[in-house]
Amino acid sequence: MVIRQVVNTVFNSCSYVLSQDTTSWIVDCGDVDRLLPLIGGRLCGVMLTHAHFDHIYGLNRLASLFPGISILTNEAGREGLLSDKLNFSRYHETPFTLDNPDLIKIVADGQEVALGDGLMARAIYTPGHGPDCVTWQVQDALFTGDSYIPGVKTVTNFPHSDRELARKNRERIKLMAEHGKVYPGHPSLCEC
Repeated sequence: MVIRQVVNTVFNSCSYVLSQDTTSWIVDCGDVDRLLPLIGGRLCGVMLTHAHFDHIYGLNRLASLFPGISILTNEAGREGLLSDKLNFSRYHETPFTLDNPDLIKIVADGQEVALGDGLMARAIYTPGHGPDCVTWQVQDALFTGDSYIPGVKTVTNFPHSDRELARKNRERIKLMAEHGKVYPGHPSLCEC
């Protein structure tokens, strides 16, 4: 598996393109023009770490270029994709809601998803930053979104954040990261 990072223009959020053989997946979707050249083979879908605006704003454009892609998230993530208030885009210049809710595929905590070409992803619910937070484990890679950014305290001052839950899940992710590599939702202050 090849992993390529894009640091997006909105709040320096990170998107990742995972490619293996004939398929690609994206983790979080920001600047589509920066992601397109990194896609190898068929783009199957997007795994969301959470549904805050800076991690989802490219989804409608991506879906128009690749009809039928899947968007993997949990139920709280689905709600965020469909509400500019919950995803906080209402408070930015370009309010965002997902144009096609049929693309959303709900994943359960601990569920494994076949990504194609023998690659599997496991959804691990890690709420705290928000109720919609999912850490994705693909082989030894952990895509943590904003649940764990090495060297950065998890932001928990949003509506629906939970400081204690964030602390517990941050510690849980740190334990998992002892046997893997962390790919956070924003550039890290340290390399781990």
